[in-house]
Amino acid sequence: MNSEASRADSVMSRLLFLPAAGGGAQTTADAARGAENALTASLLFSGARCLLQYVLLPFLLPIVGIAADATVPILLLINLIAMASIFFSLRRFWAVGYAHRWRYLVVAAAALTLLIAFTIYDILKLQA
Repeated sequence: MNSEASRADSVMSRLLFLPAAGGGAQTTADAARGAENALTASLLFSGARCLLQYVLLPFLLPIVGIAADATVPILLLINLIAMASIFFSLRRFWAVGYAHRWRYLVVAAAALTLLIAFTIYDILKLQA
C-alpha cells in the first residue's frame, strides 16, 4: 500500500510540474504552516471572487450605467486567477508533503471543475 501511495504522489508531482522528490518530503512545521497559509489565501480569494461575481458585478455595474455584458471579460479573468490560485496551492501542498494534501485535492478538483464550467459558459456568452 505504501508503494501505491508513493506512486500516486509521484504521478501528482509530475502533473503539478514538481521535481521527482517533491511528494515524499517530510513536512516541517514552517512548511506546513506555509501550505496552510496558501490554502487560506486561496479560499479568501475564492470567497472574494464569489462575492464579486454573484453579488457586486451583476447589481453594481448596471446601477452605474455599465451593461451587464461588460462583466464577462472581468469574470473570465477572475476565474483564470482562481484556477491558478488553486493550482499553485496544490503545488505547495505536494512540495512540502502536507499530510492532508489528498483531501484538499478532492476539494480542489471540485472547485476546478466548477470554474472550468463557468469559464466555458462565459466564453460561449461572449461568442453569442
